[in-house]
Amino acid sequence: MLKTLRNANALEKEKFKIPRRVQEVIPIKVIYPDGIFLVRKNVYSKTFKFTDINYAVASREDKEALFLEYSELLNSLDSGATTKLTINNHRLNKAAFEKSILIPLKEDGLDLYRKEYNQMLLDKATTTNSMLQEKYVTISISRKKYKEARTYFTRVGTELMAHFSRLGSRCTEMDMEERLRVLHDFYRTGEEDAFYFDLKKTLQKGHDFRDYICPDAMSFHSDYFTMGGRFGRVLYLKEYASFIKDSMINELTDLDRNLMLSIDIIPMPTDEAVREVENRLLGVETNITNWQRKQNENNNFSAVVPYDMEQQRKEAKEFLDDLTTRDQRMMFGILTLVHTAETREALDADTEALLTTARKHLCQFAIARFQQLDALNTVLPIGHRRLDAVRTLTTESMAVLMPFRVQEIMDPRGIYYGENAISHNLIMCNKENLLNQSAFLLGVPGSGKSFSAKELIVFLALATDDDILVCDPENEYVSLVEALGGEAIRIAAGSEDHINALDMVEGYGENNDPIIDKSEFVLSLFEQLDKDGLGPKEKSIIDRCVAYVYSDYQRGGELPTLCVLREKLKEQPEPEAQELALELELFTDGSLNAFSYETNVDTQNRIVVYDIMDLGRQLKTMGLLVITDAMLNRVTENWRRGKRTHIFIDEFHVLFENEYSAAFFNSAWRRFRKRNAFPTAITQNVEYLLDSVSASTMLSNSEFIVMLNQAPSDRQKLGNLLNISQEQMSYITNADAGCGLIKYGSALVPFVNRFPQKTKLYKLMTTKPGDEKL
Repeated sequence: MLKTLRNANALEKEKFKIPRRVQEVIPIKVIYPDGIFLVRKNVYSKTFKFTDINYAVASREDKEALFLEYSELLNSLDSGATTKLTINNHRLNKAAFEKSILIPLKEDGLDLYRKEYNQMLLDKATTTNSMLQEKYVTISISRKKYKEARTYFTRVGTELMAHFSRLGSRCTEMDMEERLRVLHDFYRTGEEDAFYFDLKKTLQKGHDFRDYICPDAMSFHSDYFTMGGRFGRVLYLKEYASFIKDSMINELTDLDRNLMLSIDIIPMPTDEAVREVENRLLGVETNITNWQRKQNENNNFSAVVPYDMEQQRKEAKEFLDDLTTRDQRMMFGILTLVHTAETREALDADTEALLTTARKHLCQFAIARFQQLDALNTVLPIGHRRLDAVRTLTTESMAVLMPFRVQEIMDPRGIYYGENAISHNLIMCNKENLLNQSAFLLGVPGSGKSFSAKELIVFLALATDDDILVCDPENEYVSLVEALGGEAIRIAAGSEDHINALDMVEGYGENNDPIIDKSEFVLSLFEQLDKDGLGPKEKSIIDRCVAYVYSDYQRGGELPTLCVLREKLKEQPEPEAQELALELELFTDGSLNAFSYETNVDTQNRIVVYDIMDLGRQLKTMGLLVITDAMLNRVTENWRRGKRTHIFIDEFHVLFENEYSAAFFNSAWRRFRKRNAFPTAITQNVEYLLDSVSASTMLSNSEFIVMLNQAPSDRQKLGNLLNISQEQMSYITNADAGCGLIKYGSALVPFVNRFPQKTKLYKLMTTKPGDEKL
């Protein structure tokens, strides 16, 4: 036996002691606040949690790159330590989950809609498998003192985080409470909310920490065990196929049951492994030589070496080549799996399903007979390996047991965005966790953009006290906002609703002098009047007059409006000023005078929609500019009051059809983010955005992007900008309405979102012709 394996087995050996209490079944001696456990004499363990990556939907080239990177991670494992990779499938606690996602009733006249929304969420949570998959890596090392172990785990943790980061996964240390919670949730399934542990109080009372995580009772039989009224069984992989697909682990953990799968890895030092393989090869060659000598003694000089001996020689040479020329390491590994059920019959059925899955891959699982206690302690992420059934593998053979599958998004206090198209779990996004909260909603007409935006508005209106501002160029949101008790402001020629384009609250803009930002805004308005652009003289005159009107106002003069600005222009001596005043006449005395007077609508309503459908195509950009500026005023005011604002701007591409409006909104977008505002841009013409450097930068820097069905040219550009693989691209190619991809930070998750049609909310949100008759 190899020295390293012999030492690893020696560390696992302990004097057998019959457990007298349930607590003694849990093989942990001492716990430390930083998450390090003393599991045996002079043996310490620490667990790290890592996130999943989109391996299942990656392209072939990306899979190969991920496979090689994962092989590098395995090669980096220390040969003096034992590593355990664990996949933990546990069902969400329905009561706690429902409590976290359901909207509480408020008796404000909108509870009818809250009940409908809650029923939709409950139906979705019931039909999905409601399984949460977590992944851990546990390192066990022999050290004489705790301080030495802590120093080692600090170094190893840094290396692990770097390797997982290159894979696109995020690896974090688990502290004492997190590790105990994992064990508690396994031992006491269904009582996840009951976990509570305070180390200080436990020490004061003289309690054993295992009292807080152990089940009420445990009993072990020849091929199963019982645990607090549940039945469980541990299996181990007995026979390996010569060729294993990288999907086997995913299929095993795809069972809709509580289970844990662990892979124990013992890396061998390369020099020791090479000597061992050379000795094996020498033994094979000796056997072949002896066989040939016997044949020659019998005058059988033409005898061919038997197939089994030739195969042994070939495999030994290949193994030696792997170790010496292909950067492979020898590893000993064992795969164990524990699953639990409520009845013995269900347990047997699940076991048969797992055995069948393994047989499909030409592998053979076996039940750990009369070893269920040792096998259970092996599979749990504690740091033990009590089963002696290891198999010799190379780095590639170990890497094919790929633990990655697909990313999940299930944030606490998240907002429902649909179901994961692969795992069918709910997608719950909380944009507060992202680096920035800027969002884009992209898709061709009919793909469900407006519906998705309305669904989000409904949730925010019913579940939060945040303010909601909507810019509506197509009169799609008015009926919904009015049903939710909001204010609809109709901006059009001849409309009685007016918004003062020169309104400016304290703190407006991002400069020390807010008049500078307001002057830039007015310049963008004049740009709409003269498509040939403004010259330096005109810009200087406008800048001067804007400063004059606000200076006069501060001294007790008239409230600045476009009419006041026009009068100030007429007072200037330059002939260019008179031309500018004439151009501005359209906005003061002409058909577009909606922005020329003092504001006369309720802009302080919690939900406001600006309806600019009747502005006309030529003047729509002008309307969007004024509305955006009004939103900026509201955002600044809310920010000073400590209130969050959500902003939705439809037909976003219209803003980038001229230089000034694009520059103004690009600046406003940054100010929204800094002032506790969550902006969402909605557009169908992605190409228009990507042709603009500012818009393309905004899109690439946004942490949250919902991509619905895309046009071919848009798909190609989005794929290049966001690094979307061809497999992932298929989810936004000819996709059904409400289906597509969500970019959430670094995650890229395919989703399906279908809202029940026979509801009042659906009738309010749909824009599909004929749906209002449902």
